[in-house]
Amino acid sequence: MKKINIYCLSLLLFGSCETVVQLELDEGDKKLVVESYLEFSDTTDTGFARVFLTESSAFYGDMSPIVVSNAAVSINDTYTLFEDPDSLGYYTSQSPIFLGEEEYSLDIIADIDGNEGHWKATNHYTTVPEIDSIYYVYEPASPPFQDEGYYVKIMLKDPVEEQNFYHLTVLINDTLSFELTPGTKRSLIFKDEYLNGMDLDFIVNDEPLKEGQTLKLILSSITEDIYYYYFNLYTLLTETSGIGAPPPFPLYGNVISLNENYSNALGNFQVRSTTVKEITIVD
Repeated sequence: MKKINIYCLSLLLFGSCETVVQLELDEGDKKLVVESYLEFSDTTDTGFARVFLTESSAFYGDMSPIVVSNAAVSINDTYTLFEDPDSLGYYTSQSPIFLGEEEYSLDIIADIDGNEGHWKATNHYTTVPEIDSIYYVYEPASPPFQDEGYYVKIMLKDPVEEQNFYHLTVLINDTLSFELTPGTKRSLIFKDEYLNGMDLDFIVNDEPLKEGQTLKLILSSITEDIYYYYFNLYTLLTETSGIGAPPPFPLYGNVISLNENYSNALGNFQVRSTTVKEITIVD
């Protein structure tokens, strides 16, 4: 019995010891990081572009990314984007970008650490279907899957005989409502692989609403490569850590380097067609 007690005590002592090892990693070459959107509203024939440029940073770094300022940024070599003097690294279009092209391109010339780089990205325009109806229903609690409260639903018809990819942005009282989990990655981006041509009617909020709250929904049509970029990004953030998890993998965007000074950029350029609906929960 004494031997058993000593053995159990040893297990407790050694089992409770945990050493955090922080590996020394080489910082690697600097890369351009691009977050860029060209959005067309379904109510107009013009679009608006916004681009945010930063430098890549060390894996264990605790500082904010360094912004890339004084870059030359344009769309289709026609529309110049201007840097916001109050938000360096953030570039926006000042004149309307007209709809009518099947493909749009982003061109970036920027200096990083004194070396000039040149990058280009292209993305196709896709059409978002019209939302036929937005409404809400009161649902009782259904543990552990659903809490009691109001849920907003939308109705739309997916286009027939064409593959479509969608992105949902949900704001509650003008605040983004999104908690990244392995489940939500499949509800905020989705494709019509098994829904092609069908009448869709589905809930858009994961958390129930209360009376007086307003939900704003932005439904965007995106291309296949952007869909899989988001899918892989969400997978890396939610499913590649812990016991038994698959190893991390490279995340590839569509911003290609055009000279030898730098490699392809991180991030992507996406063209979106969007439709917006809003609803308030009332008595």
